[in-house]
Amino acid sequence: MVTLLPRLTALAAERMLDDFLHHGVSAWRGFDPVNLPDEVRFAATGGSQVHPVTLRDLRSRVVKIAKDCGFGNDDEKKDLALFDSEVSVWLAENPILASGESLRDDTWTFIGVAMAPDIVFWRFGTSRERYLGGIRNTFQRLWMRGRVLDRGPGSDGRWDLLYELTEDALVQITERPSIGGDPILARAIAEAWVRAAMHHGKGRMEPIMRHAVLRIRIQNEIRSMSSLSQAELAKMLDAFFDIAEETITASLQV
Repeated sequence: MVTLLPRLTALAAERMLDDFLHHGVSAWRGFDPVNLPDEVRFAATGGSQVHPVTLRDLRSRVVKIAKDCGFGNDDEKKDLALFDSEVSVWLAENPILASGESLRDDTWTFIGVAMAPDIVFWRFGTSRERYLGGIRNTFQRLWMRGRVLDRGPGSDGRWDLLYELTEDALVQITERPSIGGDPILARAIAEAWVRAAMHHGKGRMEPIMRHAVLRIRIQNEIRSMSSLSQAELAKMLDAFFDIAEETITASLQV
C-alpha cells in the first residue's frame, strides 16, 4: 500500500515561509510530526497516511547528515557538496519516497517549509525557491539526482556519479527537463562527463559541459538519443565532449 505523504499548498507555504524568514531560524519552533500545521493535507484515497515516527526519522536522518557536514557548528567548515551527495543517496534509497507521492511539488514544499526549513536556511539562506516545491527545492532536486544517476543495485560504484560530478554538471543534467526526465540519457551524459573530466581535467569542464549540453539538446530534437545503443550513445556523447576517437575507443574497452 502506498504511504501518503503530507502536502502543503503553495498559498499556505508562502505564508509560513514569510513568517519563518521574517522571524529568523532561531525563532522557529521546530518540527512536530504528531501535530502537523493545520494547512497540511493528505490525498483522500489511495493509501495510508505516513506514521509520525516515519516523519520524525526522515527529519532525524537529514539532520544527522547535515551535522556531519557542518550544520549547527559555526566553527566547522561546511561541506555542502558532501551533504548534497549523501542526502541524494539516502532519499533515492528510501522506500517511503518511491511512490508517485514524490512526484508532487507540494510534498517537497512540506519538507522544505514545514519539516526542515532550518536545513534549507543553512544550505541556501533566504532563497525562496529552495524551500518551495520544484526542481530548485533543496530536497526535491537531490531526490531527482539520486533517482536519475543511480547505476542500479549491485553495480560497481552505484552512487559514484553523485560524488564525482561537479555542481554545475549536476545542474546541467538534472534541472533540464529534456535531459533529467530521461534517465537513460541523463546517466549516459554523466558517464561521458566523467570520461571527459579524466581527459580534459576537471577544472576545465564547465564550458565544455555547457557546450556539450547545447549540442545534445539540438541532436535530441532531431532523434531521441536514448534510442541509440549504449555504444553508439557513448561514442556520440564523447564526440560532443571533444574527446579524440582513439580515446573514446580506449575508454569503452576499459
